Amino acid sequence: MIITLLVVILLLIIMIKKGMFWQIFGKRKTIFLTFDDGPQAELTEKILAILRKENIKATFFCVGENILRYPDVFEKIKAEGHAVGNHTMHHLKGWKCTTEKYVSDVEQADKLINSRLFRAPYGKISPKQWYKLNNKYNIIFWTALSYDWDSRKTHWQCLKKIKKVSKKGGIVVFHDNLKAEHNMLNALPLFIGQAKNNGMNFDTLK
Repeated sequence: MIITLLVVILLLIIMIKKGMFWQIFGKRKTIFLTFDDGPQAELTEKILAILRKENIKATFFCVGENILRYPDVFEKIKAEGHAVGNHTMHHLKGWKCTTEKYVSDVEQADKLINSRLFRAPYGKISPKQWYKLNNKYNIIFWTALSYDWDSRKTHWQCLKKIKKVSKKGGIVVFHDNLKAEHNMLNALPLFIGQAKNNGMNFDTLK
């Protein structure tokens, strides 16, 4: 039991130190805006309009089945200079499926997305799944999570969750899914404004 626990801890340390990105070091004046779960038809278009107005680029972690639903929106994301990443084909929770099923789902989405960037839905990925994916993908987590999908929170509370990043830089998560629409669309412009007032730049993940 103790040996098993030590092995798990060791694997987690390795995962954190190698191939798992929570913040891009050396970029303290840069914010990496990311959006998970899209594309969606009207909602993603609204996000693109905000980013276009502010003249900033972001990274969209896309779900394969949503790309099939809205291929034109996916192409527009890329055409406007934003980066795209893999968010699995069916938004799988890694802790609740086998490694084989999980990796297969990621590879299925990769045929549509063709990106070295990967983010696990819900941030839940097992050590074995990480091991299988790490050689091919940069596995991206986050510095600050907005909780924009939580209907119990106001957009002001979501903004507070990520406010510190507007001064220090890092990877910020918003969502282009319908649950997050109200909070995200209200918090996003305010966050961008705060960050710019603090002299921050925006860039895409690579």
